[in-house]
Amino acid sequence: LLMLVGSFIFGVRVVNPGVLLVSLVATCLCFVGITMMISVMGKTEEAVGGAAWWILLVLSMIGGGMLPLMFMPGWLKTVSHISPVKWGILSIEGGIWRGFTYSEIIFPVAVLLGIGILCFTVGVTILNRTER
Repeated sequence: LLMLVGSFIFGVRVVNPGVLLVSLVATCLCFVGITMMISVMGKTEEAVGGAAWWILLVLSMIGGGMLPLMFMPGWLKTVSHISPVKWGILSIEGGIWRGFTYSEIIFPVAVLLGIGILCFTVGVTILNRTER
């Protein structure tokens, strides 16, 4: 929906729609995995809600969701590599305006899918252990 608004109202042109689609799917799967893991971290809804806000806010802050990576000091750019927000932004930018090819998008997408699969697996494992 945001892409349609950007295209029709603001004239945003997508350079590589295929790369953008792959990036959007990988980013969604990554954050589904993270959400699954966070959802089983606490015993109450309030505890999970507080943890989710804290975790996602920190990931967004260090990943370039609040301050573009180009304005960050060198040490923080290095720290940003652990944030899936950074890889999601990079891969989506690759399809919209950076003109990434499929070979250039492999690494960011692999990182996103790896984080998503790992977090989802951890979440399911915790859920299975707590329900017994």
